[in-house]
Amino acid sequence: MIDYFRDTEYPALGYMFSVAAVNASNRGSGVGFAGAGISAAAAMVGNADAEFQSISGIKATRNTESYRPLGMNNYDFQLPTTTSYDDLVLERGVVKTFSDFTIWCNSFINLDLPDAANLGSGMVNSGSKSDAITKKIILVFLWDRNKYAPLMTWTFFDAIPKSIEYSSISAKESSYAIEKITIAYSHFSTIPNPVAPF
Repeated sequence: MIDYFRDTEYPALGYMFSVAAVNASNRGSGVGFAGAGISAAAAMVGNADAEFQSISGIKATRNTESYRPLGMNNYDFQLPTTTSYDDLVLERGVVKTFSDFTIWCNSFINLDLPDAANLGSGMVNSGSKSDAITKKIILVFLWDRNKYAPLMTWTFFDAIPKSIEYSSISAKESSYAIEKITIAYSHFSTIPNPVAPF
């Protein structure tokens, strides 16, 4: 039996997560959009797009500037200015087949859509060149222990790939080949999704 109260009280497990990417044209608002994102993530179960080894860069910083009023030399007020966001960094082992996410990243950076005939059965969804180089919305889900429902959802808007980096290849080491994808975005929102007891 699943103990939903325990899942909401105990700290979340950092390795129970998944990633989904949806077209920016699918952007909605409110609960409807969150539901669409969860549906997209559920549809990607077993797809290499969602199988990332690690995620970093989920950070927002409110910048400030120092202000000292005249005649108050012992005060230093911090006035808020803009908000800055770190790049989202996704890492995983190199997969054997092309996926929609990899095609999107390579197409956006190189402005070149691979020939569908050369991709074989690994291509998930062939589309036009203009579709491949558009901005996307990236959703990161932190799941409960049983992967029943997300405990936290991060939505990254206006996402574009900045770089793709592959680990060095050496015959001296027996290690996995790692693919590192850096994503820039305009802003992100955080939605807590506590598991509701039945």
